[in-house]
Amino acid sequence: MAEEFLVVTAVGTDRPGIVADLTHLLAERGANVADSRMAVLGGEFALMMLISAGDEGLAGLRSDLAGVGQRLGLELIVKDTRSPVAHRAGRVRSYEIAVHALDHPGIVHAVSAALQSLGGNIVSLNTSAYQAAITGAPLFEMEVSADFPAAVSAARLREALGQVSEAANADIEVRPAAQ
Repeated sequence: MAEEFLVVTAVGTDRPGIVADLTHLLAERGANVADSRMAVLGGEFALMMLISAGDEGLAGLRSDLAGVGQRLGLELIVKDTRSPVAHRAGRVRSYEIAVHALDHPGIVHAVSAALQSLGGNIVSLNTSAYQAAITGAPLFEMEVSADFPAAVSAARLREALGQVSEAANADIEVRPAAQ
């Protein structure tokens, strides 16, 4: 029995119980949530899940997910994908990058463009904007996990991001990811 993978994305008006209702079907089918990201953005619930199961477990799951999504008021996309291990093959260096700055447009683009210039592939990206506790100044933070070809050292990555740091007036930290 070969393991197969699906990516499911869902967006809809937030309310309690969406995750429990959606994953109920997966549990019934013996499917596994291998990886997921869920957040409330504004008043909208957003979810991305990597689901794994044997091919017979996924057979009827695709159509059943559409029905559950409609019942829950979610816009759902279900897409076949491959093993995460197969996808990351060939990228042997992984780094964690933390960015802290006064909030202003263009920070995400500047960092992602610098990573792209080194052949980096963003695996995970989380951002948040918030107000400083005492001054109320708009602050921004970003956490990135990215994979790179073997030739990209931490020093080379820090150098590329150093230019972004100066231009965006941001503190940027780089550390090797735990493997």
